Amino acid sequence: MGLNFSEWGDRRQSGRWAAESGEAFWVPERSEIVTQFFTRYLFFALAVIYFSTLEAVPGVLFGIEQLLVALGVYFVVNTWFFRQQLQGVTLAKIRGAMVADLLIVTLCVIHDPNPIPPSALAFLMVLLGNGMRYGMRLFGEVLGGAVLGMAIAFALRYRLGGFDIGAGEVFFGVFWVTLALYAYILMGRIEGQRRQLDYRSRYDMLTGLLNRHGLLAAADQIFDPTGGRAPATVLFADLNKFKAVNDQHGHGVGDRVLAEFARIFNESVEMGVCGRWGGDEFVAILPQRDDAAIRRIFERIDARTQAWRHGNGLPMAVSLGVSHSPRDGSDLMTLLSIADIHLYQSKSQQPEAAAAPPLYRNLVNEPEAT
Repeated sequence: MGLNFSEWGDRRQSGRWAAESGEAFWVPERSEIVTQFFTRYLFFALAVIYFSTLEAVPGVLFGIEQLLVALGVYFVVNTWFFRQQLQGVTLAKIRGAMVADLLIVTLCVIHDPNPIPPSALAFLMVLLGNGMRYGMRLFGEVLGGAVLGMAIAFALRYRLGGFDIGAGEVFFGVFWVTLALYAYILMGRIEGQRRQLDYRSRYDMLTGLLNRHGLLAAADQIFDPTGGRAPATVLFADLNKFKAVNDQHGHGVGDRVLAEFARIFNESVEMGVCGRWGGDEFVAILPQRDDAAIRRIFERIDARTQAWRHGNGLPMAVSLGVSHSPRDGSDLMTLLSIADIHLYQSKSQQPEAAAAPPLYRNLVNEPEAT
């Protein structure tokens, strides 16, 4: 169990990981998408100006008029993909826009009248503009497409356009390939760091469960009013007298108790999103469960915590509360508040409770786990 890229997204970050058919890719924020497509428009304008000022182009495939028409078609296609990606980024839309970029740049390089065509630099812009945004899988795809496009363009230039291969062209080709491969290697390191930072921002290092930030991000998707609210159940768990564990046995033992309970809690709820809210408090957001199913989950947690306590000689006891959406609320904070009330009602009824704690706490202002 944990955050599934295809189901949950983190709206508090500049982007998020998503997945389709097992392929993970990075989804940039809206402003980054706008920047990418306006960069495409800029290079479109430069290409139109560049080829419009030429008296002629090599008659390999098209004349100037036909090439400008092809650029116009690219403008329309690019605008369509722009609108589509603003509505939602998918692998098909990303790849479609990349293919359009590669095709138009290949045509421009084929018809560039200069022996060393400056339009070939646009391949690097396609490579960096697409590959550095969406992750290494798509970077590899656009790198392969750019190399193939360069090979086709130069083969047609020399075969049908009457160009000769000189030292300058060879140097340009070697420089281009070296720069592209260097960008790929560098991007691999950057993506590794980005994945690590993304993981650390959403997951608790001690337990491996989602942290508060990750839970809130997941809840944004689950309780998103634009996507339709599916009924859900929220479980709230609090370890009893955990401070005494730290005081009597040390924080190392306390960390061991937290990590073990996190495993018990995660495995017992079976399905949904599970995380550490802070300190000794844990939260699970599940598809709607009836009373009988909730009772079974509570019994599993209680049985396993008691078994671990007896087997290790360390104290571990838990109080649990539950709330349901939409009956008790339509956002995570409201549902946690209701679950918290039920939790403390349950805790106050336990024999070892010397005094009932306050019935309600402000969960927003409580410290997060470190």
